[in-house]
Amino acid sequence: MKLEEFQHQLKPFARDAKWVNPFGIHLTLKFLGEVKEERIPEIHKALEESAQEFGSVNVVVKGCGFFPNERRPAVFWVGVEGNSLKPLQQSMEERFALQGFEKENREYSPHLTLARFRDPHGRLPLVHEANKRKTNGFGDFTASEFHLYQSVLKRTGAEYTILKSFSLGRTTKTPS
Repeated sequence: MKLEEFQHQLKPFARDAKWVNPFGIHLTLKFLGEVKEERIPEIHKALEESAQEFGSVNVVVKGCGFFPNERRPAVFWVGVEGNSLKPLQQSMEERFALQGFEKENREYSPHLTLARFRDPHGRLPLVHEANKRKTNGFGDFTASEFHLYQSVLKRTGAEYTILKSFSLGRTTKTPS
């Protein structure tokens, strides 16, 4: 089942949720926050080094849940599993820490955000419906690259632009 179809099925149970545009659904390996332009070359270097450390990643998208929990949901997500996702993320985390970026305190939990909630009240119908689908599978694929994105927050949601792509285990490419 496609994620867009899944969102469509569940939207009636949380109409006031902020549903992520299907084209904006992505897996975050490391969030850097606002970065000065002069730091971009060192970011590219760190990502290139991490990319060279790993080959392609087999990814399975399945299951769903809520952050921080079902009682006070702020985020509705689907799960992501991959043979070397966590080591790849840890590699990036260590490299960026050496560059002075703040280290993430929480354990890495690979996921795709489908919706966000400002107010956790009134989410019980969505929680109930999501729990019926907790073990749904959404497919699998092999990831051979990852991207450095710039995100700009707008009224309509975040707008993402690929700044550079990094091929896992190979050389990088910059979008034209």
